[in-house]
Parts: sequence; structure tokens; C-alpha cells
Amino acid sequence: MKKKALLVGINKYPDPRDGLRGCVNDVRLVEETLRREYGFAGKDNVRILIDSGATTNAILDGLSWLAAGAAPGDSLVFHYSGHGSQVPDARHGDETSDGLDEILCPYDLDWDRPLTDDHLSAAFAGIPKGALLTVILDCCHSGTGLREPARPGVPARDSAPARPRFLSNPSAPFPSPRRPARRFGVSVTKANAVLLAACREDQSSADAPIGASWHGAHTYYLCRALRHANWIATYRALAASTGDALARAGFDQVPQLEGPSRLLSSRFLDPLPTGRARRESGTRIGLPLLCR
Repeated sequence: MKKKALLVGINKYPDPRDGLRGCVNDVRLVEETLRREYGFAGKDNVRILIDSGATTNAILDGLSWLAAGAAPGDSLVFHYSGHGSQVPDARHGDETSDGLDEILCPYDLDWDRPLTDDHLSAAFAGIPKGALLTVILDCCHSGTGLREPARPGVPARDSAPARPRFLSNPSAPFPSPRRPARRFGVSVTKANAVLLAACREDQSSADAPIGASWHGAHTYYLCRALRHANWIATYRALAASTGDALARAGFDQVPQLEGPSRLLSSRFLDPLPTGRARRESGTRIGLPLLCR
């Protein structure tokens, strides 16, 4: 059984006004959690891309590395912490609900050749049944006008302590908040993957000061929920407890859980069938399932 993880965190973008503060901390927190608690201990188990190293090609190469040789029983993790956005779906015409492709925003984001949801789906298309892929996305997945676009000569507004992790497309207007949108990564959940997304499609994901440092609120409270569950929790329980913690901390974003029902009741990062998995411990989670 192989354990592999690709962790991407981008604080610094070419335009300083697009900068975030908690993404690299997110990567370090997830790396520590995976290595210490889930057996991703070897030097070849985890690949990390941060800031200027998280280019489009580097991320695509990392996704190929993550999926290469996947076999039943493997546990694979893709964690992304940074900006997200949308572009018109002019390539495949498969976004029938909103006409938009969801994208991640690498360091060298090219709006004309973006890293789309379709790239993620293609990269993971060959992962066989029996292997477990966990995708954790701490970014905004739709444009709601919550953050003003950076414009030449205009100072960025930074009055709020937390910043949405969304970049607007400079060549297109903001998508309407009333327009239905699909979260980045949903396409991979049709196979053997679970998606833990930081917010609903009409919300933003916060980059915020928490304690003595900055983090993505979703990543921070997800890892805290795992710790409170003694590191053994189902995906359903984890999504619920993370949402509860975010609400108690005053964040209005609602984390989302998506994937095949047979996987949502499995243990976090455990590809074994439920009957063979470790017995779950910790307190019972009282929130309803946050599944869309």
C-alpha cells in the first residue's frame, strides 16, 4: 500500500496585491499531520510546491506523479491552498450549468491557458477502484464580487483581517452571484475520490489570522477536528465537525463534502473497507452532513 501526497501553497503571487499569508502555513500543517499521524513518513511520500515553485507545469507534473502507478489499497492526497477563480468554458463545452470552468491559480497563472477542473479530472482518470484519493481545496471556487480586482494604480483594499482566496479574471466581468456554479474538483468525485472543499460555491474561503499565525480557516479547523477525533474520523464526521468549528469561530463559510456515498462513510485516508478499517473513536459529531 502506497501513501503519496502533493501539497501546494501559494502566498506570493507576481502582483503583490494578490498576496496571501496563510497558504504556506497550511502546507506545513498538513505535512506535519500526514507524516506524524497517517504514515506518510518517507522522504518520497510527500511532494511540496510553494510560492514561485508552484507553477502550472510543476502542479501538473505533481498531479501526474501522484497518480502514477496507483493501485488498490493506495491512499493519495492532493491539498491546494491559494487563490481560485473561474473562466468561460470555451474549450470543452461541458459546463452546462453555468458556462464556466473552475480554475486553480498557480504562481504563473495564464488566464488564456488556465489550470482547470478538466486538468484535475484527466490527471486522476486512471486511478483504479480500491485506491482512495482525497482532494482538499482551501480556495474560493466562484466569483461573488467579495474581493475587488487588483487594478493598475489603485491600492488594494485591505481593511478586513481576513481575505477571500479568489482572483478575478481581468479580461472578464465578475460572474453573477446568482449564477449557479460548480466547485473545482467535483468531476473527480465521480470515481474513487472524496472532495473536501472550503466553502459553498457562492462563498469565499478565508485567509485569516488564527492564534499566533495566519492560516486558511478551513485547513486549520479541519486539522484541529482530526486532532479532537484522535485522528480517526469518517469523512462525514470530519466535514461536520470542521463546519461546526468554523461557525463557532465566526466564519460564515460552510465546508462541503462530495464523493461516492460508499467513501463518505469511510475513515479519513483509510482505503480499507469499513469493516476492516480501524475502529473510530472520539465524541459523536452532532452537525448534519454538509454534502452538496
